Amino acid sequence: MPVPSDLFLDPWPSLSYPDFADAHYFLRMGLQAIGKLKLKEPFQPQWSGVPLWLSARGLTTGPIHYAGGAYEVSVDLISHETVCVTSWGTLGRLKLESMSVAEFVERLLDLLKKAGVDVSINLKPQEMPNPIAFDQDKARRSYEPQMANNWWRILLSTQHVMRIFKGSFLGKTQRIGLMWGTLDIRDALYNGKPASPGAKADYIRRNAMNAELIEMGWWAGSAAYPKPAFYSFAHPQPAGIEDAKISPPGSRWESSMGEFILDYDDLRKSKDPDGDLLSFFRSAFKAGAECAGWDPNLMGTGQPD
Repeated sequence: MPVPSDLFLDPWPSLSYPDFADAHYFLRMGLQAIGKLKLKEPFQPQWSGVPLWLSARGLTTGPIHYAGGAYEVSVDLISHETVCVTSWGTLGRLKLESMSVAEFVERLLDLLKKAGVDVSINLKPQEMPNPIAFDQDKARRSYEPQMANNWWRILLSTQHVMRIFKGSFLGKTQRIGLMWGTLDIRDALYNGKPASPGAKADYIRRNAMNAELIEMGWWAGSAAYPKPAFYSFAHPQPAGIEDAKISPPGSRWESSMGEFILDYDDLRKSKDPDGDLLSFFRSAFKAGAECAGWDPNLMGTGQPD
C-alpha cells in the first residue's frame, strides 16, 4: 500500500538554535544519561561503540548485554517517549515532557529497575562547560516536541548523505551515530596511521584522537556558535588546510573552530540540499586528505557495479 504523499515531511526542516536552546540542553543531558548505559559494554577503539544509533522513530542504544540477555533503550521522537525493552520480555515507557534533568534521570533509572535492569551511571555530564551533576540539575527545562522531531529528521537526512559519501571510502570507518557527549552526528574516516591526541588531552580525547582522521558531521548549535551547521576537520590539522577551496558557495574555513563550516540555513536555501551537502563532504575531505598527504587510493570510484 503506497504511503499518502501528505505524510511525507520536509527532510530539511527549520531549526532555530535560540528557540531550541533550552530543549536542546534537556535532550543533551537526557541522551547523555542514556548513552552512559553503553559504557558498560566492552570498549571499542575511538569510542566507536558508544554512539546512539538513528532509527525510524528516533534514537536507540541498540542491545546492551545484561545478565545473560540484553536490554535496549530507545527515544521515540514521534510519540515522544523513552522506551525500554528487554530480551526477557519486559517493556516500560517514560513520557518525554518538560521537567528537570534530575527528574528525567531519576525516572529513567526507575524505568530500568522496573524492567529488571539494576544499573548505575556516572552522574557527571561529559564534554560540557561548567557541568552540573544530573541529580543536582533541578531547574525545569522545556521539551518542545516539534523542534525535537525536526532535529531528529535533520539527523536522518544528514546520515543519508553521509552514507552516500562514505560508500566510496576504502579505509577504516566507524558506524555513523550521534555522539551524545557533544550531541552531534558524525562520520569519522581513518587512514590507518596513529596520531598524538596532544599533551593536554583528557581521557575522552586520548581515546578518540589517537589516530589520523577526517571527521564530518552536523550539530544544532551552541552558545558560542548559536546556529546549526555542518562541519569537517582533519586531525592532526595539516598545514595549509585553511587556504583550501571547498564547495558549495557559503562553506568556509572557520579559524576559531579549526573546521570547515556550512551553515544549515544556507543549505536549506539550496535547490538541491542533498547534492550540495554531498559536495561539502567531498570537497572538505579532499582538502583534508591532500593537505595531510593521505593515500589518494583510499577514496574509491563510488558504487559497485
